[in-house]
Amino acid sequence: MEDHHLQTRRKDKNATQEICRECHKTIHGLFSQRELRDPRLGLDSVEGLLGNENMQKAVGFIRKLAPGAQMKMRQATARRRRP
Repeated sequence: MEDHHLQTRRKDKNATQEICRECHKTIHGLFSQRELRDPRLGLDSVEGLLGNENMQKAVGFIRKLAPGAQMKMRQATARRRRP
């Protein structure tokens, strides 16, 4: 389990949610820091993250993984730079 900051650390250092490592990697793989900070996207809550279609698909995939299995995920910014 890892802590994910739902708000930027400048706003609230204690606004964290404990989530599994694979979900945390997926969040930062799917969304850039700019997207996570944008209040219009609503990604600053667990409900907002789970309401995103791509995140729902990823969570469905993660649930099918064997316990202890790890997956590889590129960071969102690295994926966008790729041609």
